[in-house]
Amino acid sequence: MTVSNVVNGNAARVSPETAARVEEAIAAAGYVPNAAARSLAARHTRLVGLVMPASQRDVSLLASPHDSAVAGAIEAALRAKDYHVMIRGAAGARDVRDSVQRWALDGVVLMGFTDDELRALDVASGVPTVVVDASFGEGSTFLHVRSDDFAGGRLAAEHLTALGHRRLVFCGPFRSKSRVVSDRLAGFRAGVAAAGLDQDAVELVDAWTTYEAGILIGAALAERPGPRPTGLFATADILAAGVMRGLADAAVAVPRELSVVGYDDAELALFVTPRLTTVAQDTRRKGQAAALLLVSAIEGAPTPRSAGVDVALVVRESTAAARS
Repeated sequence: MTVSNVVNGNAARVSPETAARVEEAIAAAGYVPNAAARSLAARHTRLVGLVMPASQRDVSLLASPHDSAVAGAIEAALRAKDYHVMIRGAAGARDVRDSVQRWALDGVVLMGFTDDELRALDVASGVPTVVVDASFGEGSTFLHVRSDDFAGGRLAAEHLTALGHRRLVFCGPFRSKSRVVSDRLAGFRAGVAAAGLDQDAVELVDAWTTYEAGILIGAALAERPGPRPTGLFATADILAAGVMRGLADAAVAVPRELSVVGYDDAELALFVTPRLTTVAQDTRRKGQAAALLLVSAIEGAPTPRSAGVDVALVVRESTAAARS
């Protein structure tokens, strides 16, 4: 019982001298507590699922720089609270429930799903769940973490229009029913309207959030006859970087001929040439907030329903004044 108290963090029940002797013996023996046995006794596994949409193209779940950064922050914050993370792709409606039941998960973080996809998931009731970058509608018991996507889209439009750009492109998966994308589009349109421009000034280009999709868009814009757009907003840095590459391959200069704004402020924004102007969201803060909300819910502490993440425009070399 004395050893158990020390191992399980109840050293206050043991004298300091005895606790020190037990810890010395543990260190000398190289003893590591059996997590499975402890979870059976405590009825908690200290295991959390990070569930994301499984790609049908065998692409890594963490191919997106944004998702990779947020996932890393979630893992670090949960590790600091002595929780372990299992990353799982959900290919079907029941995958979340199956994972919860099979691994006796204490809680779940859902990331990368659209609102419609979330409604179709079969999430076990009573399991604390945090949704990142989406919402589940009124009456949901889920907790939410989101950046201010509307404000981010507006910042991008305000920046481009202030530079004199009047022919604009909004580039992203706007047909995907993602509230993240629709809010960024709504914010972009609001910024355009505030500048006194008609909505016809905004061309919508539907695209998956990948580097390869961006290259194709950049090439298509370069080949377009007649006046081309002079300002482009992509809903992710990885997409913006692809657009810039497609333009460069066709000898279209950024920003002299076309200014490009991204979203996320991922590390790659500093690696492309020219360095990317982007709407920054604090991905570390987003991951930490999701982890801490979940831990509070698991441990029964008073927990707010949601947490917000601010955004800010970071101006670099990929944008410039429109040529007269």
